[in-house]
Amino acid sequence: MRTSFVRASIAVLALGALTACPPPGPQECIEGDEEVCDAGLPEDFCDSIEEAEADSEHCHLTVGTMAGQMVRKTDLYISTLGDGGIDKDFYFAQMPGTLTPRSLLHINGGYQAPQSAVDFSINVLQRQADGGVGSVVAGSDRHGAGAPRPVDIIIPFADANAKLFVLAAHEQLNSQVKVDNRNPYSLLVEVLDNPDTNEPNDSAAMATTIPMAAGGGGQQGTQSGYLATTDDVDQYKFTMNVGGRQIIYLRILGPDPHPTNPPPPFRLAYVLSDPSGNPISEGQVENEFVRIDLSTARLAPTMGDYTIKLSAYKPSGSTAPVKGDLRIRYDIEVRIIPDLDMQEPNDTLMTARPVSPAPNSSQTITGKLSTVPDEEWFRVSLPARGTPSVLRWELTVANGGGRFPPLAPTATRQVRFMKQVTQGATTQDRQNACIQDPVACPKGYDDPSSDPALLVEAVCKTADPAPCLWAQRNEHPDYDNLKNVVGALPIAANQAAEFYLLVRDEGRGRLKYADDRDWTMNLRWEDDPDEARASPIVSNLGGSTTEVTGELTYGYGRFLNFDFEDRRGSGIRGPEDYDAYDTDRDLFQFNVSGTVDQSWQLEWVIEHGDGGSPPGEVAFEFTFCGTGAAGDGGLCGGSQTRIFAFTTDPQTPWYTPPTLQYATMLISRQTQANATTLTVQPVACQCLMAPRVAAGRFYANLLAVDRVGNAPLVYRVRQSLGAYPTSYTGDGGVSVSCPALDGGCGFAR
Repeated sequence: MRTSFVRASIAVLALGALTACPPPGPQECIEGDEEVCDAGLPEDFCDSIEEAEADSEHCHLTVGTMAGQMVRKTDLYISTLGDGGIDKDFYFAQMPGTLTPRSLLHINGGYQAPQSAVDFSINVLQRQADGGVGSVVAGSDRHGAGAPRPVDIIIPFADANAKLFVLAAHEQLNSQVKVDNRNPYSLLVEVLDNPDTNEPNDSAAMATTIPMAAGGGGQQGTQSGYLATTDDVDQYKFTMNVGGRQIIYLRILGPDPHPTNPPPPFRLAYVLSDPSGNPISEGQVENEFVRIDLSTARLAPTMGDYTIKLSAYKPSGSTAPVKGDLRIRYDIEVRIIPDLDMQEPNDTLMTARPVSPAPNSSQTITGKLSTVPDEEWFRVSLPARGTPSVLRWELTVANGGGRFPPLAPTATRQVRFMKQVTQGATTQDRQNACIQDPVACPKGYDDPSSDPALLVEAVCKTADPAPCLWAQRNEHPDYDNLKNVVGALPIAANQAAEFYLLVRDEGRGRLKYADDRDWTMNLRWEDDPDEARASPIVSNLGGSTTEVTGELTYGYGRFLNFDFEDRRGSGIRGPEDYDAYDTDRDLFQFNVSGTVDQSWQLEWVIEHGDGGSPPGEVAFEFTFCGTGAAGDGGLCGGSQTRIFAFTTDPQTPWYTPPTLQYATMLISRQTQANATTLTVQPVACQCLMAPRVAAGRFYANLLAVDRVGNAPLVYRVRQSLGAYPTSYTGDGGVSVSCPALDGGCGFAR
């Protein structure tokens, strides 16, 4: 039954401290503190409970309907009080005799004006058996300097034939009286049936049953309801009576379109509890302006009755009441489905599944992120081999096949490869070795205060033995071209290696992710013959062209020609990815002879491989020292090191005055079908000064930079030396000789 009380448009007056009137003449009561008012205010009625009950003409509010519409009355006003007291208006409402446990009492009142000094309040009183009155519910609008807002109250009310009194007044929190003589207020009182047919279900003992039946790949059930009243709580229960590893999928969905004018007064929150009453999942809507769409997937800890508690979200420590909303119907879906991940249980390091790839062959691992949380652990064992090798890995995810929609809009899978650090007598010793010893735990960073360093330190402290992070990848679907869930790990000769592989979701809060889709990890343990060569690789430079070759097999490569933030949408690096080795380095020793300046011709070629374009760029890390070099990838210490690489920007030759900076391209780039060739142009006047030549040798690490693919980067380097100075063709076709400054040529000082 839907009935309603007359809405009364009422001018609210209350007199406080009296002040002097403006100059003589007719005055309209505006602010309520005028001593004399000539606006012709009507007579004041309904100033007490007794008057409200006795004066049926002015103060009785009939709860009923008229032609299906709510009755609204507009001839009630509040007048000034001659004694300067605070004006209070009482209205009488007789409740029908047909109320039921599902009946709701709805009271709405306040100002529709853009401004009012009054903080409008409502207090609903009920006549008691002894003749007195007691408060049923109260509410107020403390709008301060903002626009007035309606006071809206909805409560369960089943007292048939009850006598109610509605008190309307300014909520006076101090001695200051606030009135409004210009704007009428309105009141609405109605009784209606609760649209939530499950009520009452506010407690676990009264929880509504969700019947489960076969469907959805297992069992499924649905229910719906409303948080219709202030501080409403709805509880549901369902029975999980299936053995084995079972997944409980829960989704709570609100109406579409979601009402936003006004938005709901609450953010719906839920708690899912196991048969022992322990919460196993909870969540809340992000804000009141978005549609209700909450979901989770949890591993059922046991068989029995599970409960779902729905309520308005309240921050920790808050006791303020939260109103209901009759517009917001929520729908609950529950599914109980078997866990189909054949790798389970492997949720901890101790239960990691063993994997043993064979040399020069591939092995695949499959799994699913089907619950929150769901960690997939594997122990990858590689026995010692007589030659260096590399473990290549790549993760792919099926486009479909999940039995429920993804739990979050953004996939947040994370892949980690870790090795245990066992050096040290205590847990602290092992963790310190993991953090500080680059031999026990190689480091892919230079700055110990950088984010990668903090990441490695945090991982080292998570367990004992300490896990050393070798690689981490975080899925970023927002970047369509990012191919970062791929990598390669170098394996030294004659050393067994054991990695722990972890695939998991690293989302937080409402971004916790699972999708029940198959993922596949492909592992390939390959020989790395390039690393088997003696280091440094020695080459003698002279008048004829000499070629050296190599292969950069692992690492992401550092960034030279583009900013990481600009290019993280493509390539093999995401914003939080990590590798213990930034790049493979090939160390060369180039022997030279003579005592005078020599010109130096340099060209290098990068093969495209299967991708049709180079997987990255090659850079030279030159060191001119003339002494013995360090081990593989190392350089002699305390010497001058130069990074030399292609750039898309015009450069300044070493002999050009600063006023002519960025004058020309020093390196040309030509792309053919199968390879890209980069050549140092004659205008660069590249040379080795006499002292460098006399030293007899210089060193170069060749390394990958600006990688856009993880495939091995195969290169060829061609060099030759000649008499200096040489010449080049300048503007207008004129031959120009390279300069010889005091002290020799200037390129490799």
